Amino acid sequence: MAATYSATATGSFTVTDIGVVVRQFTTDLKMIASSTRAMTEKDASAYGTDIELLAAHGYLKSVDVTLMFGGSEVRAVRYHVDENTGAIKSSRPGGVLWPELTGGWIRVVFTHTSDLTDAVLQSLGSKLNKTWGNSSADTSHSSLTSSGGRTYASNGWGMRREDWS
Repeated sequence: MAATYSATATGSFTVTDIGVVVRQFTTDLKMIASSTRAMTEKDASAYGTDIELLAAHGYLKSVDVTLMFGGSEVRAVRYHVDENTGAIKSSRPGGVLWPELTGGWIRVVFTHTSDLTDAVLQSLGSKLNKTWGNSSADTSHSSLTSSGGRTYASNGWGMRREDWS
């Protein structure tokens, strides 16, 4: 049985819709992993699975993915959850072929709703592929320049991607 969530009068969505959109996020993450070689595609898939689980339970607000090198940000994307997509047209994944930098690494930080407490996160622990915890990372990307974005949507659920370079 699939759970159904309602957003507003402009749309409703199912867990299947969340899965469709998160697969587009995961495709982006796999492209980032492949082009930078700073993360394996297996890790990218694991992050995608975790993000889908968090989103399906209504805990996800945004996901920030940053290419780090020598303590500095090189590129970044942030995916904002939008439960009121209305007439947003879904883009195709892509536009994230980032540079390969020996010694670079990918930082993945998600923001969550207040419903995701430490106890809830601990209870989800056995279902998560990655170990998640609190982060003090600055995800403002103040050293980078905004460079567009894309939208991914299925029925009433979507993610708006912001890009920085």
